[in-house]
Amino acid sequence: MSAVYLRVYRLCQALKATLLIYLLALVVFTSPLTAVADCPDQCQSPADASCTLLKAPIYHAQELASSAYYFSRLLRLALELTRDDFGAYCLQQPDNYFTDDRLKASLQKGLVDVIWYTTSQKEERQLRAIHIPLLGELNHYRMLLIRRGDEAKFAQVNTLQELQAVTGDMHSQWADAQVMSHNQLPYVAVTGYSQLFRMLAAGRFDYFSRGIHQIVPELQAYPELDLMIEPHILLKYPNSTYFFVRHSDKRLAERIALGLKRAQHNGQFATLFQSIDRFRWAQQQLRAGNRKVISLDRPWRVPHQLTQ
Repeated sequence: MSAVYLRVYRLCQALKATLLIYLLALVVFTSPLTAVADCPDQCQSPADASCTLLKAPIYHAQELASSAYYFSRLLRLALELTRDDFGAYCLQQPDNYFTDDRLKASLQKGLVDVIWYTTSQKEERQLRAIHIPLLGELNHYRMLLIRRGDEAKFAQVNTLQELQAVTGDMHSQWADAQVMSHNQLPYVAVTGYSQLFRMLAAGRFDYFSRGIHQIVPELQAYPELDLMIEPHILLKYPNSTYFFVRHSDKRLAERIALGLKRAQHNGQFATLFQSIDRFRWAQQQLRAGNRKVISLDRPWRVPHQLTQ
């Protein structure tokens, strides 16, 4: 019996290895984020207007926890709904990985054609915003990440003045840093995204303000840091995430705007939005109404918005 068992075991291991190789090949050869060669030839020629090659930061767009998962699908939806009006397209990631200020600079230089970003006076001045909010009301609310065991420190925080007694942190290139400064909320400015979580865990500051739609997957991404979502505070201030293109790219802005409006009218925008687990969780938190809302002023007025 042991010899038979050993042969069966080895066969199973061989089948598992074969299946793993097959799945890896499937990912490599079917991923929508592969090289430019996957686009039709005419998309690679600027002289041919029948198909447009567009580059966007769709890194990790197949990962549910990635912001690109939702935004890339919304962008593709807008482009699909305008195919008859503007022609075929091919959407790809840039040759290099860009984030934050480098991503905005790459858009201005023509290395990227469209991005999604939280708006601010600077972005509205340097880039062409498509003023249709991509996250609806969720963009106006934030929760706090804190160290587990620090709940008592925040339990008595009910006002802006009381929140000013603790120290937060914020990426120095994000518009939210301006909001914290304007509201006299002490914070440590940092330029590395992953560093913010590790510095919080190390006690360099007391909390990290995160978008209500972002906080759950971010917490899950750092289980070793023993962080938690502060249970009773909700920050609120006017905010919006938009698609942005270059100022000179009026035609692309018109296409995306038209596609988003069509997606709103036919219900596909809302269907995609509701398919995202973390968005539904955030909506449930808002409906529960069991958190103390601390409203913050914003030094700059968010442009007129078309509701989702």
